[in-house]
Order: sequence, then structure tokens, then C-alpha cells
Amino acid sequence: MHRLVVALTRFRLSQSDLVRLKTPLGKLIPGTPIETMPKLKLHLQKTKPPKVTTVGDVVSRESMTAGIPVNLRIVDQMTLRKRISQTEIKTERTYRVVNPAGVITKEAWDAIKQALQDREAVIYVDGEEDLLAIPAILESPDNAVIVYGQPSEGIVIVTAAPTMKTEIRDMVSRMAEE
Repeated sequence: MHRLVVALTRFRLSQSDLVRLKTPLGKLIPGTPIETMPKLKLHLQKTKPPKVTTVGDVVSRESMTAGIPVNLRIVDQMTLRKRISQTEIKTERTYRVVNPAGVITKEAWDAIKQALQDREAVIYVDGEEDLLAIPAILESPDNAVIVYGQPSEGIVIVTAAPTMKTEIRDMVSRMAEE
């Protein structure tokens, strides 16, 4: 069997931006999923965002369990660098992308852009999805909500407001292409 190896265009964040990402980009809701999911549900009911994206396996699974409607779920079947059992995510569209740890590939970015056009989708990442909140924020419509896990702390709710998009665009402008 021959395997075609495609050179991936990938982008790496600057060291200072990686440090910036250690602090939440949005509002941290501390606690376990039992504590955070009702607060997320209430926030979404109040704000009625045009799109909701979850980045990460735990937040994607727990929001599904809590019955929270999500338009796009981005997962890599890992949590805290350990393989977890795959959660069956029933959705209209499924995408599969390669995105190695520590980078954002053009393939993953393009899949996010496309998936946000769907009513409901999931992106399975071969690699790591941690940094994919960045393209999710930029490609989402204004006031959309992106939710990701803050390991051992809780969840972070980011609103794709123009000011947030400007900060993220600045980060992206400093990324190195590999």
C-alpha cells in the first residue's frame, strides 16, 4: 500500500503568544462538568449566539450529555495527552483533519471555516485540537460563542466579538509559517 505524504502548511505561534494562551481568552467558569454545564446552558440561553463551537473532547462530550445545542464540535479523542474512548457524535457533517501538536494547519483552518457553514458538524483531529480555538474564533460570525476546556480548572467561554477577533488576528500575524 502506497501512502501519499502531503506537505502540510502549518503555522506556529510565537513564544509570547503561547504564554498569553495559558490565561483564558474569555470568561473562565470554574468547576467540574456538573457545575459548568448548567452555567454554560444558562449563558447560551441569555445571549442566543448565532453559532456555538466546542473545542476539546471533554467539553464536547459534556455539552452533548447536558443537551446543549452545539453547531461545531472539534475533538481529537485525547484528554490531558491521554487517549480516551471515542464518543459517538451524531451530526450532519463529519470532517477529518491532520493537525500536529503546537501548530495550526491550513487543512484544519479550512475545515473549521467550511464546517461553520454547516448547521451541525464535527471535526475529528488526528493530532491535537488545542490551538484550533484560534481559527474557530476568527471564522465564527460576530457574537458566536467558542467554548474550550481549561484543564483541571473548568471551561472558558469566548465571545467572537470584534475586539477579541482583533487580538486573535494580531496573534495570527505573528505566527511563523513552516
